[in-house]
Amino acid sequence: MKAPRKTRGMASFAIFLFALVSVLVLVANFKLNFAVSSTSDAYDSFSSQLVEKNGIAQLVKESVLAVGETAISTSSGTLQSEIQARLSSIQFPSDVTISLDPGTPVPPVPANPFFPSAAPAAASQPAYFTPAGGVRALAGMGNLLSSLCLLGPVADLGRLTVVFDRSTSVSASDNRTYTVNADLFSVPLTNVDVVAYGLPVTGSVPGAAPAVPQGFFAPDVSCLTVTSNNPSSDPTAFGDLFASSGTEQLPYQYRNAVSFCWNAYEYLWSPAYQNALLGTALLGGAVYNFSSPPDQDVPGVTVSGTSATVDCSAVVGSVVAIVDPDGTGSVTVVGSPSPGAPFVLVVRNTAGQRTPVTFTGDNARPAIFYLENAGVTFAGNPQIQGALFLDPNTTASGSVTWFGHFSFYGPTSPLGTLGITVADSPAVKASLAPLAPRVLLVSTSATR
Repeated sequence: MKAPRKTRGMASFAIFLFALVSVLVLVANFKLNFAVSSTSDAYDSFSSQLVEKNGIAQLVKESVLAVGETAISTSSGTLQSEIQARLSSIQFPSDVTISLDPGTPVPPVPANPFFPSAAPAAASQPAYFTPAGGVRALAGMGNLLSSLCLLGPVADLGRLTVVFDRSTSVSASDNRTYTVNADLFSVPLTNVDVVAYGLPVTGSVPGAAPAVPQGFFAPDVSCLTVTSNNPSSDPTAFGDLFASSGTEQLPYQYRNAVSFCWNAYEYLWSPAYQNALLGTALLGGAVYNFSSPPDQDVPGVTVSGTSATVDCSAVVGSVVAIVDPDGTGSVTVVGSPSPGAPFVLVVRNTAGQRTPVTFTGDNARPAIFYLENAGVTFAGNPQIQGALFLDPNTTASGSVTWFGHFSFYGPTSPLGTLGITVADSPAVKASLAPLAPRVLLVSTSATR
């Protein structure tokens, strides 16, 4: 028996409606999948561009540092040649080419002069958020760089701009231009209160992290440490510095720390820098050599036999040096009770026997003390203003309250025998900045 016509019509309409809904659902599902696929492709493309862009920015940073960083192995090449060399060593996809834009000249890296070679660039203390007096703000340049540039007097050396062309043979729409801005700052080493435990290129690996005495850090004291980044090679290493993909390859965000802690101190104790200090002292008639005493008196230095006394209140000139090439002398440093112009004291010993150096009395005249191969003693717990640089072969004992900068460098820590409290002093940092060694710090960012 046939179904009534009305019933057959309703069934047909229901089937039509179901088919229509099914088609709409399929279309919607297709559009959704297409949108998800497009979004995923766009995200992958964005991520790829971000990695590529950041890599180019880091390449520029490494190239700038190769030319202008304070390090023993600073390059004699140009910024363009350094960038070209790094670009040629990178393996891009076979269809991708990245090169320097031929229409945009690569600027030179500005000089980073500092004492004793030349007068440093004028201080131009930046603010964090708001530019002032033509000096750019630090916000967005990286937390480490910002922190280092806010600790004391710095010099803004300006901005370099490098342009790259990126082309691909697959899709013209993927051709683009990368513009990299490099912001450069000259920062005195004395701005950081404590720099500790940089591992030298030559020397044994430390057996353990240095013990920090109670009260070592007074309020607001800054500390920067860089060692080997491989925990299997150096138990003092920080875990977040380890890059398992290669040997001694620090992640790029720590590059400024490496410049400040590691490379700068390699340079600081190199013959080139130490000889420059001695040359300046010699020109000023302020070198006393135990093996060949000078004909004239050295202002601020009195000698009795093989014992020299440096009176900080009587030192004249910017550098005074005591040289003990045979390890036969001893030095006593007497603090100045009143402020005065800052100066540099170098005690240099290239013999096997350490030169005894004794600090006595409070010192209110800021000074930078470079002590090489010395056995340092602080008598009577003095309070001293200045910067204390200990080379890898120097030991220290006694107790002292230090206002300014303290650093030791190498596989041996003096903190097991030295009772030292370090206090932050902006006034001391400002006084020492014109005579302090400096580091070039770089922050790079890329846009397209």
